[in-house]
Order: sequence, then C-alpha cells, then structure tokens
Amino acid sequence: MAVNTSWKRDKTPVVRAGSLKLLAQSYTLRCDAKQAEKCFHDFNRAMSRIDVVQLGSFFPRPFVKGYQPRYLETLDPNGVPVVSTLAIQRLRINTEACRYISQEDFDALPEDRKLKNGDVLLTMDGGTSIGKPVYFDLEDDYTVDSHVSILRPEGMAPLALVYLLGSPFGQLQFQQAESGASGQTAVTEEDIRRFVFPKADADRLTRLVSDLHTERMSIQSDSAKLDRREEEAWRKFNEALLDEAERTV
Repeated sequence: MAVNTSWKRDKTPVVRAGSLKLLAQSYTLRCDAKQAEKCFHDFNRAMSRIDVVQLGSFFPRPFVKGYQPRYLETLDPNGVPVVSTLAIQRLRINTEACRYISQEDFDALPEDRKLKNGDVLLTMDGGTSIGKPVYFDLEDDYTVDSHVSILRPEGMAPLALVYLLGSPFGQLQFQQAESGASGQTAVTEEDIRRFVFPKADADRLTRLVSDLHTERMSIQSDSAKLDRREEEAWRKFNEALLDEAERTV
C-alpha cells in the first residue's frame, strides 16, 4: 500500500509504503501516512522484542478529566488557581500562568477534581501541547481545566509516571496516537492506557527515576544561573545604549 505523505515544490508526490499486515495489528487500524514513519516502525519493532508493560495496568480507575471553569475577571484575583495547558511547561507548573476561579466554585467541585500532592497532570489535546506531564506538589487549593487530566496511578510512583510520559519513548507514542484536524489534535485515555514501556523491576525503576531527578535538578540550577547571566547582559546593553544617547544630547 502506498500513502501520499507530502509534495515537493515540483509537485512530484512522495510516497511511503506500509504493510497492511502491520496495520491489522494496530487496535485503531489507522492507515494515515504518519503511521508508516520509520521512527514509529523502529519503536514498535524494538518493543516487540522485549518484555513490556502497558500503562493501563497501573490505572484501575478512570482518569479524572478537568472542566471548563468560570474564571474570575479581575487583575487581582482572590480565588483558587486553575492549572491549564499554558501553565504546564518543561515538567513544571508556572503558577503565574494560572487563572482563578472563586472559592465557592472550587468548593462545589467533586473531590476528585481537587488536586492532591502526588497527582500527575497531563495535557490531552491542543496540537503541540499534547503529552505534557507534571508532578503536582504545590500547597493550597488547585484544580485543572478541560484540557488537562488528573492521573492517579496505583503500583507505580507518580514521579516515575511523569518521567515515563515525558521520556522519548513516551513522547513518541503521543505523536503516534494523536488524531484529529491540524491544530485540534488529541489523544484519548484509551490511547494512553495502551502506551508500552520496557518492563523494569520496581526497585530498579525507582533508582533510575531518582538518578534522573537529581540530574534534572542540577541542570535546572545551571539553567537558572545562565538565565540570570543573560538578564545581566541585556541590562548592561540597555545601560550602554542610554549612556550613548546621553552623550549625544
């Protein structure tokens, strides 16, 4: 089977060959061109040769989906922050990007939509925003909007889940699973439950996650220092421009 994937400037079609046998092995039976990309083929072949575990085995209960909030329209909100796709960046929550709902609206929410320490938050739609995980460990009251789901695994440490979803293995599967119109793509809970990862002993996985977490904290510290250096460089640049302008007066 040949699938048209893109067009060159001379309008010559570029095709990829895909196997109907391989398509039949997929639960979605999807035959769009993306499914024939080499990176997905290589990943599926590699996972077929080792022991793997499906994420669904760690979720006896459904994911908790957020809702569309009724935000407070004020520049100085006195309410409860809502974690949105925009607020989840690079495995961290930028609280300054959160908008607010009233305390009354928060109190009326079901308990499972009120965030607890150890929750895993995951963006489920929005094109390039799909597949951003984060570990929730903030104080005070928080909830999520309709584009973010709350995952509460059993039998796996929440931080381990965050790093698996954020790993190259996880991100590749988000890319493979997303569907929908351009800019409006999404992944479903069923998709994520079928994500597979190399099977590892629980203690070994804990050590790997701990090592990665330590390394990431060190990298973030170095990045913060570099950011401060850049800010200082821009400040000096501005001051030099002002000094130059004053000389011409």
